[in-house]
Amino acid sequence: MEHPEESLPRELLRRASIRGHEYAWRVSDIPEVIEATKRAGRISVGGQLQFRFPNNVTCECYWVEVDTLKAVAADIPRKELVVQSANAALSAFEDLRSHFDFVAEGRSSFEKVFKEFEATGGEPEEVMWFVWYVGV
Repeated sequence: MEHPEESLPRELLRRASIRGHEYAWRVSDIPEVIEATKRAGRISVGGQLQFRFPNNVTCECYWVEVDTLKAVAADIPRKELVVQSANAALSAFEDLRSHFDFVAEGRSSFEKVFKEFEATGGEPEEVMWFVWYVGV
């Protein structure tokens, strides 16, 4: 079964990190993911900030999230739902970026994991991802 994220452009999919069935992109890619989702006629559901470390440890900052299902009525016509979810997603995502220091959130919440990673020369930005869910 195809995942809705697979309807996004191949070039964008190549930049994704996939763990389990979750697609994540660099924070800087999320506006492009939202736009591509809209162009594909799909719904931007939202997502959360994650730090995906090389040792397969994933630290999720579930409170740093976008959830368009809370902001957009599901009973509107499909085309309108696609556009409104994209608009809500972009607005909520930009709001997150202005209110949170993403690296600081991860570092303070997962102190031990970050200390171990940074002690080996790792940079938090290297492992910082934003999971993005695409609806049908």
